[in-house]
Amino acid sequence: MKVLLFTPSYKRPFMLRQCIHDMKNQSYTDFTHSISIKYDEESEVSNYEILFDDILDDRFIIKYKQDSSHHINALSAITQCPEPYDIYIKIDDDDIHKKDYVKTIVEYFETHQCDILSSEIGYQLNNYYVSTGTFRSLGGHFPNNSFLMPQTFAFSHKAFQVLPNIVDNGQVDDLLWRDAWSKNGFKDENVDNSSNIIWHIHGKNATVGNWFRP
Repeated sequence: MKVLLFTPSYKRPFMLRQCIHDMKNQSYTDFTHSISIKYDEESEVSNYEILFDDILDDRFIIKYKQDSSHHINALSAITQCPEPYDIYIKIDDDDIHKKDYVKTIVEYFETHQCDILSSEIGYQLNNYYVSTGTFRSLGGHFPNNSFLMPQTFAFSHKAFQVLPNIVDNGQVDDLLWRDAWSKNGFKDENVDNSSNIIWHIHGKNATVGNWFRP
């Protein structure tokens, strides 16, 4: 299977560096990771380049674009690698992905017929404490299922083809795409990924707006 990981990133340089390390540590290694770094001023680009120049390999494609909406930012991360892929996996820059994360998703697509993959089980690291529980993400029935964060978020090329035709209304990409897939008759599958937890890191330091100094 051809696998594309995609990451839109805006002013999270240190988290993005850790994210790249997590992907380099994956047990499944046959992927392309498309990273679209968003900036306000072009002068920010050089600050990023020196931060990553010692850790990248040929699997990582990084391009820089002006910041836009959630939908446009995420879509740009996918379309900068325009060839069709079998699986598209969203990799958030502020999450820690354990080493079998990509492998778990690929194996699920290989053994199940589905177009959208999510996970019902999530854990969240929030400032100084860990809250655990059963949080729904994309899992369940469209469109009334509520969610905290999309713990696992992957989809097929067939599902991807819906995304460029979406009218951007300013919603976050997960909600916007979810509604569009629902209207196009897509349903999702769930994978119990509790043994391969994503830790969602939130808090005051999630975005480092003042990292770029004059």
